[in-house]
Amino acid sequence: MSNLNDSLPDLMRRATENLEPESPDLVERGMRRGAALRRRRTALLSLTGATAAVATAGVIIGGTQLFAGNEPSQPPVAGPGTPSAKPSAKPSAKPPAAKPSVATPAHTLGILTKLLPGNLKLSAPKSWNDNGWHYAEVVVDDGKGASLIRAQLATTTPPESCAGLPSNCTVRPDGSIIYSTTNESISPLLAPSNPGGVQNTVVNISSADGRRISLYSLNAPQPTAARTSRPEPLFTVEDLTPIASSDQWAFPPEQVGTSEPDPKNPGTGKPTIALTATLQTLKNVLPKGLQLTRPETSGGGTEGHNAASYLVNDGKGVSQVAVSLRYERPVTKCSDEGGARHCEVRADGAVVRWSTNEPSYSDERQAAMGVLANRIEIHYPDGRSIDMVNYNGPEEKEARTRAKPVFSKDQLLTMAGDPAWKFPGTGTN
Repeated sequence: MSNLNDSLPDLMRRATENLEPESPDLVERGMRRGAALRRRRTALLSLTGATAAVATAGVIIGGTQLFAGNEPSQPPVAGPGTPSAKPSAKPSAKPPAAKPSVATPAHTLGILTKLLPGNLKLSAPKSWNDNGWHYAEVVVDDGKGASLIRAQLATTTPPESCAGLPSNCTVRPDGSIIYSTTNESISPLLAPSNPGGVQNTVVNISSADGRRISLYSLNAPQPTAARTSRPEPLFTVEDLTPIASSDQWAFPPEQVGTSEPDPKNPGTGKPTIALTATLQTLKNVLPKGLQLTRPETSGGGTEGHNAASYLVNDGKGVSQVAVSLRYERPVTKCSDEGGARHCEVRADGAVVRWSTNEPSYSDERQAAMGVLANRIEIHYPDGRSIDMVNYNGPEEKEARTRAKPVFSKDQLLTMAGDPAWKFPGTGTN
C-alpha cells in the first residue's frame, strides 16, 4: 500500500470546496461548484502518488484543479519576452534547485509572461496564493482569439510512478513525471455550468524532489466565458511542455494542511483518521469473494479528507472502486450545481446524489475508450460527506476492461452508508 495524493491534476490538497461562492452569477457559481467537484474527483480518481491538486484533479484526469482558490486581481508585473514563434524554453537536464527567496505569486506571474512568445498581446494579469499553491494567469491573443493561460506551482509529495495516471504519462530521464490532456471540456460532468463549451489543454510536471507545475491554456479568456473566443486553446501540449520545463520557475515551500481552516466547516479541529483505517473500512464493506489488488490512499493528516481505492475483480474484468470522506459545510438541498445527475433529500435530511453509466469523456474519445462510472454522494446534515465511484476499468481515463462497473448504484449506496465509516477532521490543536 502506498500513501498517495493527486491531478490532478489535480486536486484535494486545498479542501476549499465548501466555501460559499460570493458571486451571485449562476455561471460563476456553477464553475466554483465545478472546482469543488473536480477536487472530489481528484480525491477519488488520482490515488496514484501524484499530489492532489485536480483536482486537484482537475484534470481532470484528473486532478488538475483549474478553478481552485480565490482569484484577486493583480496589476501587470511583467511584459512579453523576446519575440518568438513558439515557446523556446528547453527541459532542464537535471532538477533545478529551489529558489525560495523569489518564490512568490508575483514572481510566478513575471516568469510566466517572460516565457511566453513575444508576438502575443497580453492582458488581465493576475497572481495569488492559495494554501501553499502559487497561481498566475494572463490572457494572451495571437490575433485569432483570446486564450487564458494559467500556471499553478507547489511543492508536494511526488508521485512514485505513472501508475494510475493518463496513458500519455512519461517518466523523464531526470526522474520527473509528465502527463497532459488535450482540448478537454473544463466541466465534462457539469454541462450547464459550461454553456460556452470552454476547453483546456493541460501539462502537468511533477519532479522527483516534489516540485509540481501545471500549465493550462483555454480557448476562451475566462473559464466562465459564455462563448469561446477560438476553436481550440492557443497552446498545444507541445507548446506548453517547454514552458513548464523551464528552470526559471521558483517553487513555494511544501505546506501541510490548509493555511486558513474554514471556521464554518464542522470538521475543523476534529480528530484526524488514519488512512490505513479508511482503506481497511473500504475492504470491509466490499462484498466478499472479490479479488482485491492495488490498494491506494491519499489525503490524511491535517488535510481534512481521506481517500482510498482498490482494484476489484469478480472474474469478469478489473474495476476500480474508490471512496473519499470529509467534512463540509452542510448541504441541505438538491441543486443544479451537484456533480451527479440525480439527487434526492432523504427523510433523515441527508442529500444523496448519484449517476449511473456516466461517461469518462465528453467527446469522440468516449466511443473508443468506453469507460463508464457509477457514482454516489451522501451529504449528511452534520457536514459529513462521502463519495464512492466505481469504473468499468482500472482508471477513469483508461480503456474499459468490462461492459459495466462491478457495483450498481444501490450497492454503492449501501456501502457508502455503512456506519463503520469514520470521517476525518483537520486535527485538534
